[in-house]
Amino acid sequence: MKKLKTGIIGLGLLGNQYLEFFHKREDVEVVAVCDIRRSIAEATAAQHHIDAYSEVKELLATHHPDLIVVATPDHLHQAPTLAAIEAGIPYIILEKPLATTLDEATTIFEKVEQSGVRLFINYANRAMPYDLATYYVLRNHLIGQPVYVESRLDDNISVPTMLWGERSREFAAGSSPTHFLLSHVVDLMHWYFAPARVVEVFAINQMRVLGFTPDLFDAFLTFDNGLKARVKAEWIKHMDQIVEYYTCITGEQGNIIYNKRPGFGVQESWRANLSAPPAEGSLSEHHRRLGEQGIDTRLAYHYRPNTAAYDASTVRASLEHIGSDQANGMMLVGPMLDAICEGTLTPSSWLDRGPLPTHRDGLRQVQVVQAIVDSARLGAPVAVQQQP
Repeated sequence: MKKLKTGIIGLGLLGNQYLEFFHKREDVEVVAVCDIRRSIAEATAAQHHIDAYSEVKELLATHHPDLIVVATPDHLHQAPTLAAIEAGIPYIILEKPLATTLDEATTIFEKVEQSGVRLFINYANRAMPYDLATYYVLRNHLIGQPVYVESRLDDNISVPTMLWGERSREFAAGSSPTHFLLSHVVDLMHWYFAPARVVEVFAINQMRVLGFTPDLFDAFLTFDNGLKARVKAEWIKHMDQIVEYYTCITGEQGNIIYNKRPGFGVQESWRANLSAPPAEGSLSEHHRRLGEQGIDTRLAYHYRPNTAAYDASTVRASLEHIGSDQANGMMLVGPMLDAICEGTLTPSSWLDRGPLPTHRDGLRQVQVVQAIVDSARLGAPVAVQQQP
């Protein structure tokens, strides 16, 4: 088996996760790591018996890897990505977002288009078990046409103030709750509801607590198929957890409730409520198919609240899961490696879940995030760019 010679740029939390993940893969050989902190790069490289660099171009020229991972902070994605493209590296995996400005995102997009490089973006939530279940329910129309979404993704105040140690203020100032957090949410919605796209945004923000970066963004999104969504992110919460993440998708014939990273007093859980029992046996078949995909759900039936009679007409069926989904940030990277080996955006391990996210998805996400930032600044609705 030919191994993918791989270099990792950026040795923070995510860069080290990639390093550990790749060492468990037989089809990947990490040959070098790079970090502007030379001592960190050397210590990591020594531990894994690979080469260390503090300059991206030196790594690229010396090893010319098959694959480069860019795991630098949000606002530092452009330079190493362009360097890898210019060096002719055939495959790049980039942590989300594509960039924190629309100009930089467009530049990366255009360079990828011109070069033919395959650039994947690790929108890790796409591969989380109950995001996969959500995708399945929506694609199989189990709750009918989606009409409204509410999603909030919040961080503990320790994230912008402590997550990156002494560099926390600098890195948080180069990002924001909408770049750092809503990038996940926007991409998921584009994936869930494809081919629908966000066409207009109205947003507010606040900058009263941190001072060096916005505290929060709260935005209303309108899709080209009429779907409406409210998405909110803040990173000034004082709470027990690092992250709180809740989503509810309301359809014409049911809804999905997802306590992904629950807050105080709430349990991790996912449920798809159907407005009426499906045809006999069909729910069991969907349950079986999810199980074949490794997604653990159970069948449940509930009486509608506030009903006078408790008979078959008042029963509500659901698929549900109570408890942790055992997710991690590398769950989409495996299918990306499979895609490289198979020469496709739809590898066999990804089943029928659409193409894996590339620079095109990255640009679309940044276009929406930029509209959120612009709308909050202007205090008015903003149309989202629709190219490409």
